[in-house]
Amino acid sequence: MSEIPPLPPVDQTVREMETPSEAWRKAALQGEPTPERHAALRQQAACLNTVRLVPADAPALRAERPRVVAWNLERCKHVEETAAVLRREQADICLLTEMDLGMARSGNRDTTGDLARLLGMGHVYGTEFIELGHGDFREQALHGGTPNRDGLHGNAVLARFPIDRALVLPLDNDGFWFWNKDAGDQRRIGGRIAIAVRLLLPQPVWVVSVHYESRLGPPERSEETKVLLAHLDRLTGSEPVLIGGDFNCKGLQEEGVEGEALLTRPETVEPMFARLREAGFDWRTCNTSNLTTRNHAWTIEEYRAFKKIDWFFARGVECRAPAVIPAVDAKGRNISDHEAIAVTLALPAT
Repeated sequence: MSEIPPLPPVDQTVREMETPSEAWRKAALQGEPTPERHAALRQQAACLNTVRLVPADAPALRAERPRVVAWNLERCKHVEETAAVLRREQADICLLTEMDLGMARSGNRDTTGDLARLLGMGHVYGTEFIELGHGDFREQALHGGTPNRDGLHGNAVLARFPIDRALVLPLDNDGFWFWNKDAGDQRRIGGRIAIAVRLLLPQPVWVVSVHYESRLGPPERSEETKVLLAHLDRLTGSEPVLIGGDFNCKGLQEEGVEGEALLTRPETVEPMFARLREAGFDWRTCNTSNLTTRNHAWTIEEYRAFKKIDWFFARGVECRAPAVIPAVDAKGRNISDHEAIAVTLALPAT
């Protein structure tokens, strides 16, 4: 990670996200791609400095055993099929990553808003990146001829319950995907984020949807965790916290950590786990040792592997019945390259 200090939390909520125009996005591609230019563009973009909060029409006011699902939805290209899985799993709270807003590759849909409406949930959406292209090479080939309507990609939290607070927590500030030649054709403005939401169940519980950087290694993930925990320490006090998402902790698979060792000694390879343990977070009761990635038929050979990179971490709340849910629709077709993970929270009666 860069030595640039992380950005402060984004706490200005809006009902409608102000998205950058196509002309603005095209202009952003002009000129020299430097860290300084990235910082200026990031400052200009309202969508990177606000968080969208849309409450449920009729939120549930109490839940003693809410079911939480965390899922990297790989752009959320299959909204209706995803809703069917979450409905079947009786999800009450969804911590979602890789959610497109106005991207050609996902039908230029507001994937978070559409999914929330289908499930009758309120939602929070935060922008991770303004996408200046159409995605990876396969997405470029399939959708490069269709303009992106809004060009946003981010994280979301969906919930049946009242949303008391919502913030975007920036995890980096180096602009790598904009200025570094290794970013290739996936030019982007922004950086990795977490979304922290204080829900009233009716007692307050914080839920956090996290997406770590994919290009880094164990030391950098430990630094991302340090940044995340610093944000949460300032926000949450002694209130319960559940973190869930895609931590991209590929060091576990690369070093051959598997089976029960994934739960009992992940910190020997990925020091992020030691940081979380020291901060009072547990992972053993809210995860299984099952792997959480899924290959597509078109996955190229060098990436054709199964990993456990999606996790829950809990502090101050009891977790039960952890599960890994296959990312397939009713016909057995892939709807993401990540499986969903789920856990039930056991909250004290009030």
